[in-house]
Amino acid sequence: MMRLRGIACAALLLSRVAAQAAAPPVDLSIEVAVVDTSNQPVAGVRIELKTGQVMVSSAVTDPRGHARFAKLNPARYEIAAAKEGFKAVQKSDVDLSRSVPASIELTLTPALARRESVEVRDTATPVDQGGSAPSDLHVHTVTQLPGRPATAADALPLLPGIVRDPGGGLILSAAGEHRSALIVNSADVTDPATGQFGLTVPIDSVETLNFYQTPFLAEYGRFGAGLVSVETRRGGDKWKWELNDPFPDFRIRSYHMEGLKDATPRLNVEGPLIAGKLYFSEGLEYEMRDTEVFEQPFPYNQKRKEGFNSFAQFDWIASGKHLVTATIHVAPERLDFATLSAFNPEPTTPDASTHNYTVTLADRLTIGSGLLENTFSATRFDARVWGLGSQDLIMTPEGNAGNYYAQQGRYASRLGWTPVFTFGACNWLGTHTFKVGSYMAESTDNGQVTDHPIDIQNSASQLIESITFTGGQPFRRWDVEYAFFGQDHWMVTPHLALDLGVRTESQQVSENFRVAPRAGVAWNVFPGAGTVIRAGFGLFYDRVPLNVYAFNQYPSRVITLFDANGQISAGPFLYQNGLGTVNVSYPFVFQEPVAGNFSPRSATGSLQIEQPLTKYLKLRVGYMQSASSGLVIMNTVAPDPATNTGAYLLSGTGQSRYRQLEVTARVRLNDSRELFFSYVRSQARGDLNDFNSYLGSFPVPIVRDNQFSNLPTDLPNRFLAWGLIRLPLGFRIAPVFEYRGGLPYAVTDAYQNYVGVPYANRFPGFVSLDSRFSKDIKVNPKYTIRPSISVFNLTNHFNPEALHGNIADPLYGLFFGQRGRRFTADLDFVF
Repeated sequence: MMRLRGIACAALLLSRVAAQAAAPPVDLSIEVAVVDTSNQPVAGVRIELKTGQVMVSSAVTDPRGHARFAKLNPARYEIAAAKEGFKAVQKSDVDLSRSVPASIELTLTPALARRESVEVRDTATPVDQGGSAPSDLHVHTVTQLPGRPATAADALPLLPGIVRDPGGGLILSAAGEHRSALIVNSADVTDPATGQFGLTVPIDSVETLNFYQTPFLAEYGRFGAGLVSVETRRGGDKWKWELNDPFPDFRIRSYHMEGLKDATPRLNVEGPLIAGKLYFSEGLEYEMRDTEVFEQPFPYNQKRKEGFNSFAQFDWIASGKHLVTATIHVAPERLDFATLSAFNPEPTTPDASTHNYTVTLADRLTIGSGLLENTFSATRFDARVWGLGSQDLIMTPEGNAGNYYAQQGRYASRLGWTPVFTFGACNWLGTHTFKVGSYMAESTDNGQVTDHPIDIQNSASQLIESITFTGGQPFRRWDVEYAFFGQDHWMVTPHLALDLGVRTESQQVSENFRVAPRAGVAWNVFPGAGTVIRAGFGLFYDRVPLNVYAFNQYPSRVITLFDANGQISAGPFLYQNGLGTVNVSYPFVFQEPVAGNFSPRSATGSLQIEQPLTKYLKLRVGYMQSASSGLVIMNTVAPDPATNTGAYLLSGTGQSRYRQLEVTARVRLNDSRELFFSYVRSQARGDLNDFNSYLGSFPVPIVRDNQFSNLPTDLPNRFLAWGLIRLPLGFRIAPVFEYRGGLPYAVTDAYQNYVGVPYANRFPGFVSLDSRFSKDIKVNPKYTIRPSISVFNLTNHFNPEALHGNIADPLYGLFFGQRGRRFTADLDFVF
């Protein structure tokens, strides 16, 4: 009954929000974007706005090529754009008479260019995007939502196909971060050792945030599940700064203050260092956050994260044809009680510290009608994990005791270079835009892992299994990667476009060569109706993180079994670590018969239909299917009876299958009014022993026999709705409603082994309605303050976070743990 009431309440609120969104906007504006013939932004363009013969206003485009005219009256306007070295262009009959904001794009050609015409268009033709259309987030909107994302990664779960697992990691298309790629301004910034994203750039530094599940462009590679692309903000022509959430939140329990809950101030500064030439922007945030684990007793139930995140960007406009961008990202972080959970009290958890340093340099130079881009990047990830004592880790059906078992220290680095050249458009049976490029990188991973013993006890606290460790040495791994690609965006007609390309990749440490053909199509079936059909198919190859090739330097396990009298009943068995050899041939992979010749891959196809229903409402329906093979998994080799020696073998034989049906609707009137609705129906099955579970920063202690089943990340149904709505009297409301089916769980026995089919059962469905109310209060024309209050789980729906899932546990089958209704208050300053 409570669930029905909660869903009814959410539906009522969202219906009222949607009704408010339909109201016409009060403030009219015209957004102007100016690009050159290579589709690069043009700064310093003078824009004049007229109505009839009367000059209304003028502006100069910023480094992003943008200019904005606000607070306009309903009328028909004319826009003129001019800059030295380019032909002037005009756009007439910009219609605001219907009280609707306008957004146009102007393309400037050089004064000496051969082409005598200049293309002026209101929006990009849908087929110009080709067969690879991403899911995107408007950063201005997501920063107003109740979750207040601090980084780009924090905002990603607002997109279909992305959720967070119970441990806090991102799940993209039902796969972990290590199977996806993260690029910032076209530079790879993932951890070379683990493939994880790490601490991403501050959200205030983000200009665009896109997630490609099926990018059928050959320029993208080194992933099998998805690609996250971040473009960062450039400084503007005027200095401005913004301070968000400067005051800490205090923990209130039983009407008494119990210390700080979190402190998350964020500062953003941008402006010109040399007017018209050199621009600067800085996003800086400090985060101290205690996350309460409700299943543990207070005050021993706080997971703490503390660190700062700095992203600085410099943009040098050398000329109208030459732009140089440099970025510096520094992100140290400390984690206390990192794996605290219902069954892991504080003493059993590790502390950790990580440091992420990334420097990039991007050079964009227009050569004739083409564009040459060179991106250089240097990344270093340092990580250290340690337990809180030297006691054995004790595992029982009711929970764990002792101290965390795995300690590690490592540092990994990558030097990368990505040169890309885009040719000018050529005409032959349509219009072709060719692009060629390469990727070259050198990576290293150095460190050592040491492990403490693990004792497995039954419900009577009797020792039934002992795991000790032997050996383990420092490791040093090195790799060189090469990739080359060529692609053609072919506009067959103004309503039909094809993307055709091929990519080759080579990872020296795996001694194989991979070929990835890609093809995509976009067809504007009914131009008058705006219907666009997109389809495509391609091969995608995961990068293999360097920690896979360090596994044989990890400590080996010695397992001993005991009977009810405490006597040895079997063993001890020595399990050595090793790398398997892939002997199965694949048409597009050329490999040497050596250990570790892994080539994880996905064959992915999709079909998508986009249909504008009104000027402000767009509907998208899509189906995607991906078959992955060659995945790196952990297999157990049974001990030889003569020597009692077995092995844990990393092999490239894993498989997975993922299917997804997505329906998305987006209502967007302007930056202050947007609604987003999505429903995803999906299925994910595959081999369970993914290597990342055992080689990551916080590896699981038990190695179970591999099985093919529902993946722990399988989420059959998810409905998500969120938006930003302007209310009367300057108030804003930003609701977020989510329903999803429960995640699957595995049943285990006293030995911590699977019972029956793992992940065949599920947690109860998750329902949550959150909302944030805010109001901008102008202190004077320059200063604005923004107080807000947020409420989470407004319906107080029971969303259990834990389960007694061991059949030897007296409480077996009981769901528990709940984040009830809660409130927070914030205050931001905008200058």
